[in-house]
Amino acid sequence: MSDTTQPNILWITTDRQRFDSLGCYGNSWVTTPHLDRMAQQGVRFEQAWCQNPICGPSRASFLTGRYPSTTRLNRNAQRLPSSERLISRILADNGYVCGLAGKYHLAPSSQPIADWCEPRGNDGYSVFDWSMHPPDVPVSQYTAWLSEHDIQFKREPVRDSKYVTFGMDENTSNTAWITQRAINFLKVSAKIDRPWMFSMNIEDPHDPIDPPRRFLEPYLERLDEIPLPEFTPGELDNKPYNQRMDHHGVYGGGRMNLKDPSKKGGFAYSAMSDEDHRLIRAGYWAMIDHIDYQVGRVLDALSESGQLENTLVLFMSDHGEMLGDHGIYFQGPYFYEPMMHVPLLFQLPSKLEAGMSIPAMMELIDLAPTLLDAAGIAPEPGMQGRSLWPMLLGQTDQTVGRESVYFEYYDAIPGDRHHPGGRNITGVRNDKFALSAVHGSDEGELYDLCKDPGEKNNLWDNPDLITVKADMLKHLCDRMFQTIDPLPVTEACY
Repeated sequence: MSDTTQPNILWITTDRQRFDSLGCYGNSWVTTPHLDRMAQQGVRFEQAWCQNPICGPSRASFLTGRYPSTTRLNRNAQRLPSSERLISRILADNGYVCGLAGKYHLAPSSQPIADWCEPRGNDGYSVFDWSMHPPDVPVSQYTAWLSEHDIQFKREPVRDSKYVTFGMDENTSNTAWITQRAINFLKVSAKIDRPWMFSMNIEDPHDPIDPPRRFLEPYLERLDEIPLPEFTPGELDNKPYNQRMDHHGVYGGGRMNLKDPSKKGGFAYSAMSDEDHRLIRAGYWAMIDHIDYQVGRVLDALSESGQLENTLVLFMSDHGEMLGDHGIYFQGPYFYEPMMHVPLLFQLPSKLEAGMSIPAMMELIDLAPTLLDAAGIAPEPGMQGRSLWPMLLGQTDQTVGRESVYFEYYDAIPGDRHHPGGRNITGVRNDKFALSAVHGSDEGELYDLCKDPGEKNNLWDNPDLITVKADMLKHLCDRMFQTIDPLPVTEACY
């Protein structure tokens, strides 16, 4: 490939996948040979951090290269404003053919607004095969495909569990359908003389936890060996209200427990047995194994079509998952590492050195300018991310990245489920400390990452760290300032 050839781009994004869920990130339980091989043959980022722990704001951010609040999509069920420029639109404007299969989530995605498809903006996708939360969203391209083939969507119980079921098999699952749409696209696109970009947006391992039987059964054989979540009784006592509430039910479902200890919400850690915790972790890992299997299919198709050398493959997730750590499941208004640290892999055989591991700290808003740089396209003037392409090529120091990573949560789960009037939190993390501030409250969190990498001992009110706290709050203010929209562009002196 010449230096002027634009690469194809296969962008694989999962939903709620934490960084330590792959073999190449040190997980000895999962079976992820295809993604592990991708890390061996490409580049693995050790410190990739999302900017918001909720789907819609995070996706709006990394698809525009702008902070969530800058895009004005701060919570699920909001529509991304039409003035925002998605990378798919920019690539399409520069000659790329763009396609998508699976999740989108830049607008309300539930009925009655999302029938057949959630509302779309000027996104640049020529192919748009949408699906979302089957069967909760009963009408989508995936459910239409099931109907076409006379297949009934079903789940089957696992040991009478309230939390885990056997889902559709590896040939009929939503993830399998998304993968086949990607394979169809790249095979056909091989016949046209234009570069392409395909967004393969897998909804797993987001709940419901319903892996195919084939992938869950090996874990059931060793269920008693599966480690329990990282939680120390009492560690929530000096953490903010939200964590204590979500311990008794996700998405604020534990609010009732604070008044009546006998009441619990959904996926309440405090209501689970050790077997429940192990089974949930087994189901989550089984979904990861299923993802890896499907990624292997699409990578094989890419190779068989002769496009592997000139296709930049990117694997990542929109945010992580608590998975019972800190006594909490799912996601919420907090910025612990399992929630914010995500896997990030790149592969482009014709350009990128195999087996590189990059320790530099980066934010997901850096992805859009990076992909544009790889395609030889100038970044949009409104982008706030930084291109990582020189670092990927080995042209800059791979140990020097961002000084810190920035997080925000502005009532990101709608409906006041976490706190009357909403909950607004910002945070910052560097290599020594992590701080988050609960706005409109005296609550917050401060952790010494050198002494307490698990973020269990909250030092927010420790008088011995008042100077550190002040310095981190000042840095947080500086990072919040950096989210100010650079648009509109300045056109003259005055």
